[in-house]
Amino acid sequence: MDRTEAGLQWMRRLTQWTLASVAGLVVLIPASDLLGRDLSAAAVIAALAGLSFVGYVQTRLLLGGMAGLHDAPRSPWLVGAAALVGLGLWGALIGGEPAHWMWVLPFSGVVCGATFGAGTRGRWLVVAGGLAAAFGVGWAATGDVEAGLSGVFVLATFAMACLAQVWIWDVTLRLDQAREQAGEVAVLRERLRFAGDLHDIQGHQLQAIALKAQLASRLIGRDDEAARGHADDAHALALQALAETRGLVQGYRRVGLATELANAVGILQAAGVDAEVEGAPESVPVALQPLFGSLVREGATNLLRHTKAARCEIAVERDGDDVVVRVIDDGVARVVAPSSDGTGVAGLRERFAAVGGRVDAEPLAPRGFELVGRAPHKAAA
Repeated sequence: MDRTEAGLQWMRRLTQWTLASVAGLVVLIPASDLLGRDLSAAAVIAALAGLSFVGYVQTRLLLGGMAGLHDAPRSPWLVGAAALVGLGLWGALIGGEPAHWMWVLPFSGVVCGATFGAGTRGRWLVVAGGLAAAFGVGWAATGDVEAGLSGVFVLATFAMACLAQVWIWDVTLRLDQAREQAGEVAVLRERLRFAGDLHDIQGHQLQAIALKAQLASRLIGRDDEAARGHADDAHALALQALAETRGLVQGYRRVGLATELANAVGILQAAGVDAEVEGAPESVPVALQPLFGSLVREGATNLLRHTKAARCEIAVERDGDDVVVRVIDDGVARVVAPSSDGTGVAGLRERFAAVGGRVDAEPLAPRGFELVGRAPHKAAA
């Protein structure tokens, strides 16, 4: 598990425990007050029944905040019924010296939960309406302004605490979604770039091949020598297009290693990976730069496809007469799957072997993966 995922799970647990604690407190605190009250058995049973109903509704509402401020589910009829029962408990059981302020808690839990999913403007209207109702019922039940103000203070405190916690969680969700989307966009941009390069390589040749084939077809029987010449031209163009396409797919195009490193770092950072480069890519011989560029591309692609890493380090080094490039990440250790199509790590090994080098790909303990390419400096000659 990478650091981003671990942080997300920690924030998820914190938000769940916070909301669950609020849901429990707004029921348990007033229920404990019943033990010291001189009430009839019928009144206690009625109060417990009301608490149970309000507790069930406000727990659903509060835990619904795990969906975020914009996606939390709501049931207007159920919310309205629970709010009325909560206000009834507040008005019926506030009386005493001093006033029993804790009986505003059940109503506060309903108001807090109702703010989630109500929209930006509706959220504050719900809070304002709840404050006004808590003040009015408390004042009317006791004839004391301070009793009404105590209800306002408790409700406002709970509402701000719950909204702040769910707002932080909602921002966390949005940022995580944005990170995933940025990674997808980066991959999509790379695919579009590849598609553009492939079109540039093949478009002109295919058009010329089609024209040459058409001319050869028309000249057969009338000028066989010219037809044969156009057929040979079409064959040569096809071979050229095939060679250039292979060069594109296998990374033989003359793109500087510094450019490949910058592209890889940009894609990885867009996907939420802390990527950095150590060493001097310009010290790598020009003839070897496309080869090591393909290694960097493969390492970045494998990281994005096969693991979730928080950090990736790309190092360009000299080891005696060898040029070495390492791509190391801290993602889940993985095993390289064999490939027979000449692509991936298997294809890299073939290309490095052709210049007297080698490629090592192995998982690290306890986690991580290392892709290393090594080629002799003299291979540039």
